[in-house]
Formats: sequence, C-alpha cells, structure tokens
Amino acid sequence: MKKKVIGVYAPSNPAHIWFEEKYLFAKKQLENMGFEIVEGNLVKNKVYQGYRTASAKERAEEMMNLVKNKDIDIMMPVIGGYNSGSLLPYLNFDEIEKSKKKFFGYSDITAIQMAILKETNLKPVYGGSLIPTFEEYEGISPFLKNTLDNLFFKKSYSLEEPEFYSNKLLDAFTDEWKTKNREYVKNEGWKVLNEDEIEGQVIIANIDTLVLLLATKYVPSFKDKILILEEMNATVDLEERNLNTLKMSGVFEDVKGLIFGKPEVYNDRNSNFEYIDIIKEVLGERNYPIIYNFDCGHTIPSLMISQDSLLSLKASEKEGIKVEILENSFIDDF
Repeated sequence: MKKKVIGVYAPSNPAHIWFEEKYLFAKKQLENMGFEIVEGNLVKNKVYQGYRTASAKERAEEMMNLVKNKDIDIMMPVIGGYNSGSLLPYLNFDEIEKSKKKFFGYSDITAIQMAILKETNLKPVYGGSLIPTFEEYEGISPFLKNTLDNLFFKKSYSLEEPEFYSNKLLDAFTDEWKTKNREYVKNEGWKVLNEDEIEGQVIIANIDTLVLLLATKYVPSFKDKILILEEMNATVDLEERNLNTLKMSGVFEDVKGLIFGKPEVYNDRNSNFEYIDIIKEVLGERNYPIIYNFDCGHTIPSLMISQDSLLSLKASEKEGIKVEILENSFIDDF
C-alpha cells in the first residue's frame, strides 16, 4: 500500500512552537509508523502571534494550500485551541470536497469538522491531533494502534472500553512529559442513563465548540443522528449553560441517541453535583438511549470515529452496553 502522506497545519494554537520538542517527537512517531509528513507554511516557518500562528485568513490559506496538494492524503492539526472557527469564512469547500482528503482532529477542530459535514460529502475523523494523540513518550499504546487499525482497515468493528485511562496532564513546558509516567486509573466503564437499542449515523462534537457554531450556517443536521458529545474543561455552571443552549436549539429533540464522553477536567463549583447530574437535569425524560462515561474526547486513550459512520448502540442495565461501527465511513474511497 502506498505510504500515506499527512499534511500538518495549525488552525488555532501554535503548540508546535510552545512545545517544540514534543511536536518533533510526535511527528517522528508518526513517521516511524510509516506516514510521511508535509508541514504547512506557517508550521514550517514557525510563524507566531502569541495565542495563534497568524490571522484567520493566513491560517485558512495554510490549510487550503495543503488541501490543494495532491500528494497529501490526510489533514491533521498540530493541536486544537479556541479559534479554528475563525477560518470557516475563508475556506473553499468546493476545493475541500474535490480533494477527498481525510480530516482528523478533535476539540476545537469540531468547528472545521461540522463545516465540512455541512458543506461537503466528506467524512472527517473525530480524534487524532498530532501532538495530543501521538505525544506519549512511552510510545504508541496497543489501544491507539488497535484504534487506528480498525479505522483504516475494517468496515465494521466493535468499540471497546480501555481498561485504564488518564486525565492527568504532564507538563509540556518542562521535561515532565518525558521524565514522569502518566497516571492511569481503572476505567469505571461506560454507563447507562436511558436503556434502548438503535442504529444511526453518528456525529461527534466538542460541546463548547458546537454551541459557538449554532447561530452560523456551518451546523449539519442532527435529525435522526446518534450524537456523541465530549468536553475538556467541564465546569458545571458552564455545562448547564451549554447543554441548555443545545436543548433550546432543538438538538436533543432531533437526535435518536446520545453518548457523553468523560470530561478531562470536571469542576462542580461547590455544588456537589456529579457531571451526570447536570446532564440528567437538563435533558429530562427522553425516549432514546443515552450512555455516558464514554472514551472519546480528551482523556487518554481515546477512540477515533469517522463522522457519519453507521453506529449501533445497545444500552441495557442488565446486559450492559455494546457500541459497534456497522459501516465505517473512513474506508470509503480511501
């Protein structure tokens, strides 16, 4: 099989400059896995404006130059951030669709992925930003390798829970990321809020970023979709606000199933509420399956899922939870 080429760009935070050694290490890990890396001009030239590399227009130009490069198969951001949505008015979605590239990323990259889903027939992959996904100094984990093998090579497969997970950051501004072992804890497993079983196409999004897009033209339809929502910093007052915004926008009325990822950081703001408590309060009674504590998002390790894949969700208190990809949208035309 032809070596896959990854185009690396910085649509938001310039983490390749902040954490240069970690960036080079993650890049090398991908090269050792058999990928070729092509850097965008802002990444390659280390253009830097504090919290971002350059203006929204310049960041969009970097992305589009890689999109137009016929040698590139995969588009991958160095990391997320807070400003990927600024690029959307400057992107050429006809060119993006024509490229047939696979767009990876998560968190703030939700903005780009939702726009691609709305404006094209392409199916981005939720997961896989260069630094946070491939930075582990201990190497590529068996879970990550299995996730990539399933994504790249299998039309259908089961999504499995990792036995252990971590939400403890290692300081990338020091040598801690390569001198200390990451702290892992036993995974409590996926949990049922509402029982039922369904099949449907899946959309995955970061809650914060999705809420910021709601008043724009870049939001795909959630009608009869299974929606996976994940969060990085889940502060309970902000979560109540965001979930209520999604509720009032009709998102929870349109979907046929909900999956909530485990947040990387949760802050109850002295309320003594668990994360699921505010979800229950906002959602109220629903007639479709809902599970939570899912491993897709910011905790490590994390699943990668191709958007609009056909997913089967079976949620039962007695028989447990089974989540399967019935038709993997990633391997179509790739």
